[in-house]
Amino acid sequence: MASSKTLPATFSSKRDAWLVAVIWIGAAVAVAGGVALFNSEAPQAVRVVLLLALLGGALFMLWILYGTSYVIRDQDLLVRNGPFRTTVPLLEVDSVRPTRDPAASPANSLDRLLICWSQGRHQVLISPNAKQDFLRALAQRAPHLDLEGDSLERVDGRPSNGSG
Repeated sequence: MASSKTLPATFSSKRDAWLVAVIWIGAAVAVAGGVALFNSEAPQAVRVVLLLALLGGALFMLWILYGTSYVIRDQDLLVRNGPFRTTVPLLEVDSVRPTRDPAASPANSLDRLLICWSQGRHQVLISPNAKQDFLRALAQRAPHLDLEGDSLERVDGRPSNGSG
């Protein structure tokens, strides 16, 4: 029997060059600090713990940078940001709008989309590399959303963002 499910569409996060540089510099400083501490006169246990902590911090920063993606599935949008996950139910999405909001978020660029769902009770900022392709894929799986330029708006009559 044929399935009505479509394949998930995965979009990587756009990465601003300045943010890539800051994260790589931070990771390099953490590794260099760990190596310098490991070669210090501190007790060996302290050196090992600090080295592991600093290397772990460097790896964590790089995981966030390169492990951020957005997967549009049949029923939801999975936002992956290193070890963190957010699931957005597609039927609950009220709007998707462009923004340059610098708030901390699973986005590696300031060229962002603000997704609001559950009548504005929840929101997430993302930065898909192929923004228009992302919007088209989301509109295809969420027919209650109307694609207009670089935004999606709810068109099924339910109030968007808790107003109406």
